[in-house]
Amino acid sequence: MQPKLTLYYSPKACSLASHIALEDSGLPYEAVSVDIRAQENTSPAYLKINPAGAVPALAVDGAVVTESHAILAYIADLAPESGLIPRPGTLARARAHEWMNWISGTVHVTYRSIFRPQVYAGDDPVAAAAVREHAKKKLAKVLLEVETRLGNAPYALGAQFSVVDAYLFVFYTWSFDDRIQAELPERPRYAALAERVLARPAVRKVLARERAVRAYELPPGFADRLAGAR
Repeated sequence: MQPKLTLYYSPKACSLASHIALEDSGLPYEAVSVDIRAQENTSPAYLKINPAGAVPALAVDGAVVTESHAILAYIADLAPESGLIPRPGTLARARAHEWMNWISGTVHVTYRSIFRPQVYAGDDPVAAAAVREHAKKKLAKVLLEVETRLGNAPYALGAQFSVVDAYLFVFYTWSFDDRIQAELPERPRYAALAERVLARPAVRKVLARERAVRAYELPPGFADRLAGAR
């Protein structure tokens, strides 16, 4: 018997990856918006669910799992027939965790340093500005590393879509955020991966759902393709 799953997400946040994974898995679930821009994540009701006030959070029969890496792997394991993660004991499985750990610990942190430098600099505006500028320079290198790591395969782990691709998709969309205001390198492999992910019906459904809660910008052309798919 499958557990009852409730995903707490915020539109366009890193929780988008878990949202995509759940929809793509075919598992029954409920999606509950907790809009961090409206500070809904600081409400007493949500803090009871996740005291850290962060998204995503996945309620599993009442128990709560946090952190994208853990949630993505758990979702994939609940639906092994979906092929969203390689089977345990394989090198491919280790590569999946290698990717997700790096995405969480390096890619995400770099973006956070641009969007919310006060997390690292505290209340000092000079320090915050320094953190942001350093992260802007680092982001170019990080995106080039994604480009190199992808190689020539259609997806991060090879021939098949996985939760790693859903996670990478989030940070591709973030690279077009107006707050970055930095020159970023060409990334044709990453762009091609994002296009393949966008072509998946589950991804289109989730993006439409999230943007109905709060409209947000997408990479050039993505919004038009979403509208054309309805």
